[in-house]
Amino acid sequence: MDDYLPPSVRVEDQEYPAGKCLAQWKYINVTVFQASDDLFFVLFIPDLSNCGPGFIELDAGVEYAIDGKGRILAKQ
Repeated sequence: MDDYLPPSVRVEDQEYPAGKCLAQWKYINVTVFQASDDLFFVLFIPDLSNCGPGFIELDAGVEYAIDGKGRILAKQ
């Protein structure tokens, strides 16, 4: 989770409303798929409906492939 939204990213440091919205975990949907005993796919997708009317952010989500020890194998 720290790779997607590092702890150093703080809401109060964001200059624009979009940044303030996207810097909060409560506006990020997290989905985990277990492909095998040792392979997980984790998706982080912002819920832009909470960021304000007409808010659009291109390419804001990310998908990770993670092994059973928590190591990131791939990111897209």
